[in-house]
Amino acid sequence: MDDATPAKPNRKRTIAFVLAVLIALRLIAYVERADFYRAVVAFEIKRANIFMPPPRDATESNANYLLHNAGFYWDFAAFRIGRDQRLKELNPTFQPLVKEVTRRQSAGEQMQYSMHIYREIRWRLNFTPDVAATRARIEDLRDSLKHPDIQKLGTQQNPIDGSWGQPIEVWYLKLYYSVDEVAESLREHPPQYPLLFLDRINSPEKLNAHLDSVLHNDITQTGIFNREELDETFFALARILFGHKQIGYAFDPQRKESLRTFVLRWQNPAAGCWGQWLVDRQGRIWKMDDMAMTFHVASDLHGDVPHLDQIARRVLQLDNVNFPAGIRFNGHYENHLNWDVVKILRAAWPTLDEPTRPQARAEISTMLTWCLTNSYQPDGSFKVSDLDDTLGDTYYYGVSFLTDAGYFTYQNRFWTDQDFPNGPTVRDKIAAKIQSIGAADPNLKESAEVLQNARQHP
Repeated sequence: MDDATPAKPNRKRTIAFVLAVLIALRLIAYVERADFYRAVVAFEIKRANIFMPPPRDATESNANYLLHNAGFYWDFAAFRIGRDQRLKELNPTFQPLVKEVTRRQSAGEQMQYSMHIYREIRWRLNFTPDVAATRARIEDLRDSLKHPDIQKLGTQQNPIDGSWGQPIEVWYLKLYYSVDEVAESLREHPPQYPLLFLDRINSPEKLNAHLDSVLHNDITQTGIFNREELDETFFALARILFGHKQIGYAFDPQRKESLRTFVLRWQNPAAGCWGQWLVDRQGRIWKMDDMAMTFHVASDLHGDVPHLDQIARRVLQLDNVNFPAGIRFNGHYENHLNWDVVKILRAAWPTLDEPTRPQARAEISTMLTWCLTNSYQPDGSFKVSDLDDTLGDTYYYGVSFLTDAGYFTYQNRFWTDQDFPNGPTVRDKIAAKIQSIGAADPNLKESAEVLQNARQHP
């Protein structure tokens, strides 16, 4: 038998094999790390206690019930992680454009056309998974800054459907911007074009169908979180039907009662709050307690809602929970959310028991201190913040919070007998700062009007 010569190992093949193994191990480690992080996020969502789980079916084992519940938190964690990834990817392109819009607003320029694009981008970025569409709108924003003359279109009615808010492409945002614009227009003359964009909701059946379609949110199928669409749609409709906004449109006479019936059905009886209803993989409904959405319902219905005392207690429990469910934004206060809380507590104050009132007083006092030391600036301005990242919003929500907390006006000081002797000085500094900028932005104009009213009714 001939001796066989041992085959020499192929060095290149060995190196390739070792590299393949290392890459595979690295990939496994990455996947496990990603899954671990997702599990942490899911646990944080559960611990926040903002979702009311659906009841267990009598035919379902407790083990399966707990497993399905864990699956819901796992799925919602994927949405939150995806949002964070979109922000990380697109904000380096988007935020410099926002800063340029703010710079031009500070110089008194009219920026409504660009602001409308900005608002649509913010919705797409935070609530939808379509990165390509978001990126395209960011480029539209960039292009709008090259053409100053185009800004005037943002204040004009669209001849096609009668809406305002050009060049917005999303219906609920058209509705949101059109309500105030058409009311303002009616002070001088009727709208030039018929308000056809409202036809889709002009009957109890159409209204309920539309609201139900955005209330029931199958996020695992669509990847879209309907929260802002539901919130702003209700906000706009309530201002028309309950806020005495005259807009020159022949609404179905039953629509007001239909909206009130929807509100009562929508309320979570366990907490008194309103929020998104999320549909899980099993088709079950999870009801979310959402402080900011609850503010809109309670405020826009002028406090005429059930369980106000229960709502206030629940809101105070959400002190350390982040937006949109809670009072904080990335762990800190924001004037926008502070104002929401104060309005809720004001509406609920007559019904609050004595153990709850000291909690409410302490919360408002802490918010007020934060606003005056972290947000308000000595020259009468407010810091542009994480949540309110445009000039108009910073002033509007800062002024609104200080006004409704009673810092400027004794009549609004429902929660304390404390005097604020610096209030008039701060009020006048803010008013002077807005006057120096000019009121080209609607929120700046409204802020100036709020301050003027506070001066007339101290």
